[in-house]
Amino acid sequence: MRYTVFLAMLLAATAVLVFGQTAATPMIPNLFPFPNPTGQSATFSTNGPIDLTNPFFQDLGTNGRRCVTCHLPDQGWTVAAAEVQSRFLATGGLDPIFRTNDGSNCNHDIDTSTLSGRADAYSLLTSRGLIRIAIDVPADAEFDVVSVNNPYG
Repeated sequence: MRYTVFLAMLLAATAVLVFGQTAATPMIPNLFPFPNPTGQSATFSTNGPIDLTNPFFQDLGTNGRRCVTCHLPDQGWTVAAAEVQSRFLATGGLDPIFRTNDGSNCNHDIDTSTLSGRADAYSLLTSRGLIRIAIDVPADAEFDVVSVNNPYG
């Protein structure tokens, strides 16, 4: 079972047990506590509880990803390298967050068919939480790219 589906199910089940919500309306209640190494974190929304059926939690196509695949509520809705590393170890680098179109390093010649290849391919994601999306600088950008150092050529 995919990690994100498991997380959503766990949150929904916890909400039902703790807050009496039905499975038909899975929600994360405002200020629901998520344990972390320094204590707890929580989210507050002025719109009320977070509806786990909204588009953020829906499939983005056929790659097995949803927004919540990368942006987890217990990680402050961001990508945390330590969590990504744990997911790599738990899934052997097969979790949907690990995709070569944006989750891998820039070297497109890395063989991801082996565990060691996947460890090499996704090292920036597992060590720094880096998602790479190659897009051109917009024509009206207020900055210039003056130098690029790409160790992969």
